[in-house]
Amino acid sequence: MKKLLAIVLCLIMVFAFAGCGEAEKIIVAEKESAGEGVATTEEDFKDYTYNAVDTQAKALMEVSAGTADAAVVDYVMSIGSIGEGTDYEDLVVEGDGYSEEEYGIAFRKGSDLTAKINEIIRELKKDGKLEEIAKNYKLDGILLGDKETNAFAEAESDSDYKYVMDKGTLIIGITYFAPMNYENEDGELVGFETEFAKAVCEKLGVEAKFQEISWAAKETELAAKNIDCIWNGMTITEEREKNMSISIPYMQNKQVKIVKSK
Repeated sequence: MKKLLAIVLCLIMVFAFAGCGEAEKIIVAEKESAGEGVATTEEDFKDYTYNAVDTQAKALMEVSAGTADAAVVDYVMSIGSIGEGTDYEDLVVEGDGYSEEEYGIAFRKGSDLTAKINEIIRELKKDGKLEEIAKNYKLDGILLGDKETNAFAEAESDSDYKYVMDKGTLIIGITYFAPMNYENEDGELVGFETEFAKAVCEKLGVEAKFQEISWAAKETELAAKNIDCIWNGMTITEEREKNMSISIPYMQNKQVKIVKSK
């Protein structure tokens, strides 16, 4: 009888463990980012449970800490942010990446400021300044070539261009992530987008003022005039082009899967 009871108990334990299956796998990405779209739709991640985080930096922290198995972030962020010599030496890119995309700068829908900024971007490309800035952050290899733009129309009295020129500042909505916008060891804001925006504002004749925003609320902040543009490695999508006026693309990007090195 005791032997039979032991066999029954063993069988119960076997079925119990079988029912548990493999441990839950967690994948993270920044809320309402291109990475979130990849993490929630790609077949490769169908067996993962998705958790949204506030920033891409937080996504890397989660993987490094072991509270997530993988993260999806911008390829540009992986350059210089993970691997040997970084704060995340234990993280690597796995695979070739997903969702090739282009970066642009977003302005209010119908803004006449967009075309003016486009012309300045073209000038910076032509004189080599944009490539010089990109080289500082190892991003020159993914800069996009010149594209045709519409000529800048003379500003109207109620135009965005006049509004920005009158106040003398361009308020730039950003989130913090290297190598685009981040603080160095001295607490100074640096990064590719930081230098790029300053170079554009210098030609425009206004001061660049950077303001941290919630990425999820970026379009609301822009429409409410709390910021004048979104300039932070923003992926150009059809949906965003419906809601905002977006500059010519200036950089190629993709989403990549980040995991711990084995």
